[in-house]
Amino acid sequence: MAKIPYVKEYTDNCGIQRLYYRRKGFKGGPLPLPVGSPEFMEAYKAYSEARPAPLAQPTTQATGTFGALIASYYQTVDFANLKPSSKKAYRYALEPLKKDHGHRAAHDMPRDKILKIIEGIGARAPGMANFTQSVLQKVFAGAVERGQIKVSPLAQKLTSYKGGSRHTWTDEEMALFEARWPIGTRERLIYALLFYTGQRGGDVVRMSRRDIVKGRIKVKQDKTGTELEIPIHPDLAAVLKATPSKGLSLIGDEMGRPIQRARLTFLMRRAIKQAGLDARCKPHGLRKAVLRVMAENGASARQLASVSGHKTTKELDRYTAAADQPTLATGGIATIKKRTEVSSPKKRSV
Repeated sequence: MAKIPYVKEYTDNCGIQRLYYRRKGFKGGPLPLPVGSPEFMEAYKAYSEARPAPLAQPTTQATGTFGALIASYYQTVDFANLKPSSKKAYRYALEPLKKDHGHRAAHDMPRDKILKIIEGIGARAPGMANFTQSVLQKVFAGAVERGQIKVSPLAQKLTSYKGGSRHTWTDEEMALFEARWPIGTRERLIYALLFYTGQRGGDVVRMSRRDIVKGRIKVKQDKTGTELEIPIHPDLAAVLKATPSKGLSLIGDEMGRPIQRARLTFLMRRAIKQAGLDARCKPHGLRKAVLRVMAENGASARQLASVSGHKTTKELDRYTAAADQPTLATGGIATIKKRTEVSSPKKRSV
């Protein structure tokens, strides 16, 4: 893509190309693809003139269409009960489908056509394909309940893509990052909060000084609603004390105002690159790293869950898969109490 002033191009976690308008002193935001299209030029001009970019007007989907099924799902109790972050993720999966296939009759969305759509997504983003399938299952199941269709094309689940797990940071990678970003830098603060609290980026950006009480930081996880109190590790305490800040937010902008998760991700990706680390080192990998370290040091499953907020050991097993096996095995064998030594057999006299 030719260089366009104030336009940043990046690839999101699902492998999808994104464009973003970023200019100091101006309100930024996402730009529609493709570059040069009327929609792109209109949004770009709006951002450049410091006025809100025009929102795409929702098209009215005819009754009985695939788009109407999606629109009606947004009105269901199932969707209403989702967390705000989950609602955003569901729309992220459904809106492109609504745009491309919303005009189709609901009965013209058989299983083989859904499979083709899922495979198209899976070619570039397998994880997103699996997520889209699970969301569509709910859309079609709800449509059956409401009598909009007779049978769900996804009543029987499609074969899922094998999901690759996100990389867990190694001790060596953490040491490289710490060497590049010493205590006192904003990058080290973000890194320390992600690692020493074991929380997701969306929860870290909402952390405030008001949440710190008696050496612990209170967290209410946005994804699960789980409430936690995480002891502040001495290393994290040292970072918090040494890092200049304004306002109540632990991670704020230049004016001390809270930042969004997308901004945290951007700052960390840039810091990771400048530290010379591989692109596989993602912010979320630090959440996995702290669980790995605790597991290697003998923390129980309940202790791990008390930090991460996980409800099942299955999830914990996935997060601690990178734990050092020899270290764990050594600790495991060490738990076996020494048995009474068996005396060597006496020699028989002749």
